[in-house]
Amino acid sequence: MAETKRCLSLVAMLMLGTSLCGRPAAAANFEKESHVTKTPLTADLATVRQGRILFSHMSVGADIIAGIKRLDAENSGGGSLRPVSLQEAVGFGGPALIDISGGQNGEPKTKIDFFASTIRGGVSLKPNLAFMKFCYVDFNPRTDVDELFNYYRSTLDALKREHPEIRFAHVTVPLMEQPTGLKWKLYRLIGREVWEDAANVKRAQFNQRLQESFGSDPVFDLARVEATAPDGLLTKFEQGGRSYMSLYPGYTTDGGHLNTAGQRAAGLAAIRFLAEGLKGGGTSR
Repeated sequence: MAETKRCLSLVAMLMLGTSLCGRPAAAANFEKESHVTKTPLTADLATVRQGRILFSHMSVGADIIAGIKRLDAENSGGGSLRPVSLQEAVGFGGPALIDISGGQNGEPKTKIDFFASTIRGGVSLKPNLAFMKFCYVDFNPRTDVDELFNYYRSTLDALKREHPEIRFAHVTVPLMEQPTGLKWKLYRLIGREVWEDAANVKRAQFNQRLQESFGSDPVFDLARVEATAPDGLLTKFEQGGRSYMSLYPGYTTDGGHLNTAGQRAAGLAAIRFLAEGLKGGGTSR
């Protein structure tokens, strides 16, 4: 009986929070994100079109590519930046966005191995800039962040030694939308784990390690781009006394992949990141 009363009280609190705040009480918090002046998009695109770039990714990477292509088309009268396959890139040495996919979702080490083997076996690829991206499904509440990061770092450090002619870059792990249904609100109130929240915490831990360890390399902060709404508000949630980012709901229809608005935001940030990487700049978002 006491437990029933407690649950009813929690439900009442949640409903009251919804009516007073105009959005669900357990919905993500929002914090204003600052912005700095950026190079004009046309100038960044001109730089990217002249680069030879290798990008290894899965489905969210395809969303980013879609955003890049759309922006390129809008700013070139039809589009001149067309991704090419690994096989197509082998046949010529000019500017190219080499678009590759390999490894297995949910098995992030296989993606690291695929990227490394592509670089080591592709003597004729000769990219100016090369990087890989994990997917949100590569992380879950039980992911051993230290082990995975050490594996990634040791592989990238080896690739840098073996191929000093290539500039290697990095991408933060994409996020998932925070679920806001009544069940998950109750779980949070009584201290039970919400899978998506716990997985986003693991992604945040990996991303922090990435940015701290590769500060001199170009780092595309995709996670922050995904969490930042068009008005500059940063989508966040609290867990264990700390704030963590989650995917802005307006950028997705399935909680993880990017819709047209999300593709555009990620594509714009990616173009700036690529341009800075090709010019020798560092962290970009």
